Amino acid sequence: MRVLHLISSSGVYGAEKMVVGLCEALPQHGVVASLVVFDNRHAPNLEVADYARQFGVPVRLLRCGGRFDPGTVVHLRKHIREARADLLHVHGFKANLYGFLATRLGVPIVATNHRFDTGPQNRFDRPTLRRMDAVYAVSDEARDSLRTVYGVRATTIPNGVDPRDFTGVTASLDLPGPLVGMVARLAPEKAPEDFLAVAAAIPDATFVVVGDGPLRAPLEAAAGPNVRFLGFREDMPGVYASLDVLVQPSLREGMPMTILEAMASGLPVVATRVGAAGDVIDNGSTGMLVPARDVAAMKAAVRSLLRDDHGIGAAARQEVAKNYTVDVMAGRYADAYRSVLSRTS
Repeated sequence: MRVLHLISSSGVYGAEKMVVGLCEALPQHGVVASLVVFDNRHAPNLEVADYARQFGVPVRLLRCGGRFDPGTVVHLRKHIREARADLLHVHGFKANLYGFLATRLGVPIVATNHRFDTGPQNRFDRPTLRRMDAVYAVSDEARDSLRTVYGVRATTIPNGVDPRDFTGVTASLDLPGPLVGMVARLAPEKAPEDFLAVAAAIPDATFVVVGDGPLRAPLEAAAGPNVRFLGFREDMPGVYASLDVLVQPSLREGMPMTILEAMASGLPVVATRVGAAGDVIDNGSTGMLVPARDVAAMKAAVRSLLRDDHGIGAAARQEVAKNYTVDVMAGRYADAYRSVLSRTS
């Protein structure tokens, strides 16, 4: 079976890591996977293509000239034919639209919803997703939203990571501890200002922000002396190994790869109860959940974990190894592909 994945990307974030990890793991389940990345003329953002090549994933670039480029549909059809793809798997609103148009002549198409969003850029999602051969969601929350808001039946397939990447790793940050981290794109939906508020309330710890984005400059201006901004890092296993607690203060999420990576590292996580956080974390056992925007609850959880993680880190590592590995994810998708092909052949 040959499956072609399609994504438009603004960097290497959770969805991109999931897609690349899936493409890398699928051959073990009898699926030959390759990746097509939009080469947008106005904003190329080809980092995910370079990232995929590091793991041996075959990559093709798809030129796209503007808001809507009919030529891109033609070129995508050519990629599908050249790859001899049995199925197209699309990721994100732009991939959904172009993939749907390119496969109307007969190739089955499936979509993964990485985070449910009804913003203006998603205005074609309802009609295109309704016409997919199957739709998958990375969290039960997204699955339920697709059903109630769009009338789309979706199946939850959780993301996964390779625990081996985060085992026996040496710490890579040389900073005074204890260390509390946030790993995210610095954008409004990630609520980084809440992380800074927690940092201001715990001056005896060092808080590190890993990632970049449009809010970085104002956040740096507002941060206290115990906050360090590290930008993008390519040594994330070493970063997790350096931290004592990870905080995810997001307002909206799908299934954050950051949470899974941190848990696989044996790192206790404090996360807001959004997206798949409540699916993955058993509150008080494999992590700590707090309401979004509740800075006081975040602060209390961080203070508690800095005193004693209560075995949460070890339990988190075991949970990921059992239920959230990339191999488990790839096996579920491979089974899902075969089900689609059996229905559409």
